[in-house]
Amino acid sequence: MTDLGNLSYFLGMEFTHTSAGLLMHQSKYAKELLKRFNMSSCNPVSNQVETNLKLTCDEDGESVDATKFKQIVGSLRFLCNTRPDLIFGLGLVSRFMCNPKKSHMLAAKRLLRYVQGTTDYGVLFPTKSQKS
Repeated sequence: MTDLGNLSYFLGMEFTHTSAGLLMHQSKYAKELLKRFNMSSCNPVSNQVETNLKLTCDEDGESVDATKFKQIVGSLRFLCNTRPDLIFGLGLVSRFMCNPKKSHMLAAKRLLRYVQGTTDYGVLFPTKSQKS
């Protein structure tokens, strides 16, 4: 066995040691994701889904590029490994993978705008407190 030191990067996940504990995040991946879909300079939003948003399969809206839509959704799914806050909005958008419309793409892009404002979010594994 070889001691490789403190964990800092593993399978695309970044780990940061803080006084509160170990923070697992994907900040670098989130920034690359935004750059890939030309959303790196977009305005961030504070919530992932518009209030009272109703998405349906029966919409008569304009169809969009299904491949790009699937790439956005798939990339966001990988980001969910360290961002459980994205799961609800992503689950809502994922229902329309077979025939995405413009409204579905706008909802997916809103998720990217949410990621823009929350790139440093992650999962904290707190250290044990010394109070016993």
